[in-house]
Amino acid sequence: VALGALSVLVAEDNPTNQLVLRHLLAALGEIRVTIVDDGVAALAAFERESWDLVLMDINMPILDGVAATREIRRREADTGRTRTPILALTANAMAHQVEDYLAAGLDEVVAKPVDAGALLAAMGRVLSEAEAGDRQVA
Repeated sequence: VALGALSVLVAEDNPTNQLVLRHLLAALGEIRVTIVDDGVAALAAFERESWDLVLMDINMPILDGVAATREIRRREADTGRTRTPILALTANAMAHQVEDYLAAGLDEVVAKPVDAGALLAAMGRVLSEAEAGDRQVA
């Protein structure tokens, strides 16, 4: 999957995971990465600018990834904003949990510890789907 220049918001509270994600994304190409520590900060960043992709940790303090995603989806619907692909990053990736995440509006789930190949494949899928959706709307 060839990724062009992307703007990616990462919501992740663990400093080690932040570092890993920053390095993984840097190795993938021209990706501008903004990292926030919790769901409230993710919502603020989402309001400030548009993103090509959001990587959303599920278990964060203040506002978890599921609640933050639900709020992002509500705001998109309320304002007519284009749907932003959101990938869940979580160690809690059992089938029933994945179903809950998808029902909450997350587009796909990448299990932790994050494997570079799995992350790249998931990013490629959701970005391709978003691009196809944009073409259908136009």
